[in-house]
Amino acid sequence: MDKKYDIVLLGATGFTGKLIAEYLVKSRKNENFSLALAGRNKEALASLVSSLHDKDITIEICDITSETSLDELTSKSKIVMNAAGPFTYWGKNVVDSCIQTKAHYLDITGEPSFVSDVYLTYHEKAVEAGVCIINCCGFDSIPADLTSWFTAKSLPHDQPMILDGFVRTNAQFSGGTLNTAIEMLYREAKKSSVKLKIRKHPDTPRPKVRLHYNKDIHAWALPMPVVDPHIVKRSIYKMPLEFGYATAYRQFFVRSSFWKLLKTIVPVLIALFLARFAWFRKYMKKKFPPGTGPSESRRKDSKFEFTCIGKSGGKKVTTVMSGGDPGYTETSKMFSEACFTLLHKIRTEKHKSGVCTPAEALGQEIIDRLIKQGIKIEQTQH
Repeated sequence: MDKKYDIVLLGATGFTGKLIAEYLVKSRKNENFSLALAGRNKEALASLVSSLHDKDITIEICDITSETSLDELTSKSKIVMNAAGPFTYWGKNVVDSCIQTKAHYLDITGEPSFVSDVYLTYHEKAVEAGVCIINCCGFDSIPADLTSWFTAKSLPHDQPMILDGFVRTNAQFSGGTLNTAIEMLYREAKKSSVKLKIRKHPDTPRPKVRLHYNKDIHAWALPMPVVDPHIVKRSIYKMPLEFGYATAYRQFFVRSSFWKLLKTIVPVLIALFLARFAWFRKYMKKKFPPGTGPSESRRKDSKFEFTCIGKSGGKKVTTVMSGGDPGYTETSKMFSEACFTLLHKIRTEKHKSGVCTPAEALGQEIIDRLIKQGIKIEQTQH
């Protein structure tokens, strides 16, 4: 089916959306694709396009609460990049429309309940439609999924395997991201999340997931209630040839000292408690409105390091992915390069269908692209 646009970016006028739009436009020097920026505010879109200095970019007005408006947009789109969160509220509308009009879909959600819900609701429908749906194509969960996959490939697959992910970062967050996190904490506090149960082989290790001092990385490790383990565990389940037959995954946030760890834990616990109150959620939206975020200078000073340590059959492999500001600068890069990878696979008729993980759908090509764009990926075998 011929489509008017190769790529449509939905939610282009948000803080992260603008950075993604900038990356896409800069990439047009080396990548061949038609592009439209979509959202509900015509003036904001026009202002953004004017700042990008690319006369070939088209504006599309779209109301994601309207099925008709969404279908009109997705019917013109080969790939829809969705940066309009919180995804739990309207993300399923976009996914549903993409499947109906046979448009491929990527997003940068970090919401576990949304990710599980999309897989349970749409996987079979996407397979039937020949459409590829990929959640979590930003810092959630490209580093976790790809370093785990890259590590597992170098380990024995005939033995039980343990993969541990460790995150270090000094980054700050945008208003939209903070409010999405608060809403997510609120929903989790109400125990309203949708959980996807994945069958495990009886030989799969069951290591404890707890706060501990990790001797491999010489730092304190705190379990992370984030989306990454959901994605990696689904990759493990769906890719046994790459991950082995009995593989466990854990993920931790890392701090060099116990005091620094406490400074991280306490605000999270307070936010978890307060998130159940409407006045707190309202205050956070006023204090950190969507569209605001860390300055360019602050982002330049931000960095991340994601370490995956895998152990199987007496062998140990360590993979480290590192780069700049994870939540915005590198997320824009990861999201865009994931889209370019998918576009290439579509053009060569090598894309997968269904609700896929980044590792499952994008594989080695996205790793090669990220390395070319300055993200470091290094592996050590012990």
